[in-house]
Amino acid sequence: MAADSQITEDNQRIISPKTPKIIRIGKYILGISGDARPGDILTYNWNPPVYKQGDEIQFMGKSIIPSMLEAFKVNGFDLEGEDKKEISFQYLLGFNGKLFSIGDDMSFLCTESGYYAAGSGGSFALGYLHSVDTKKIKSVQAATLIAKKALAISCRLDINTCLPIQIVTQSK
Repeated sequence: MAADSQITEDNQRIISPKTPKIIRIGKYILGISGDARPGDILTYNWNPPVYKQGDEIQFMGKSIIPSMLEAFKVNGFDLEGEDKKEISFQYLLGFNGKLFSIGDDMSFLCTESGYYAAGSGGSFALGYLHSVDTKKIKSVQAATLIAKKALAISCRLDINTCLPIQIVTQSK
């Protein structure tokens, strides 16, 4: 998983490598984009359930998503409140070698390609990723290089995306 270091708040452009957009929580990696408050709750207050074995998609729907919703509720963030239309975020969650995209309505997706993008520069990165011959990716180092190239393109083309790049890897 790769992320840039720019945080955009209203008209402020903040470059903050010390505020990572990808975090490790136990055996999970979580990529955060969009509204800061729900991301902060998951970063500092979420206790994800332990994945043992089985269908990852079932586990997402039955355990992960309910645990995130509970963390929001306990920490005073209301996804159903009157400001619901103002809420905008997207997360990428990796565990057990699978990657999922989670929308601000708490729906989740698992694509066959394994490629996802979040944030304003995501479309540029995703375009590059789909141009790469995945059969040639034989190592974590090769995947890291491809992720860096995808983010570098996003940084060049999207005003809300900026270096340095953060890379977090996970093995099954």
